[in-house]
Amino acid sequence: MVKSRDGRYEGEVIGTPAPGSRFAKLQIGMTMEEVSTLIGAPDNMIRHETGKRWIPFYFGNDAQRLQVIYRNEGCLTYTGGNVFGGGGSELIRITVAPKGGCLDT
Repeated sequence: MVKSRDGRYEGEVIGTPAPGSRFAKLQIGMTMEEVSTLIGAPDNMIRHETGKRWIPFYFGNDAQRLQVIYRNEGCLTYTGGNVFGGGGSELIRITVAPKGGCLDT
């Protein structure tokens, strides 16, 4: 577990980014726009709902998750926003998987 750059919440870094790699430049808490500007666009993207989606009157920004895949690097997971379409796009997990997916299989 790693604190976000502003200290508001904790995120995860799974694996160790290689020195000089694109993922070595990232910090938990960055927005998707900041990441894309810094390391470029992802190769693929997957969005899914979390269990928090079904909590009545839940207004947090992680009722959905967005996973973006970078070939030869791994996967980044962002908060995907709330059930009303607001919030989201904060980096909460960096998964180093050189074979390119969210799991290094």
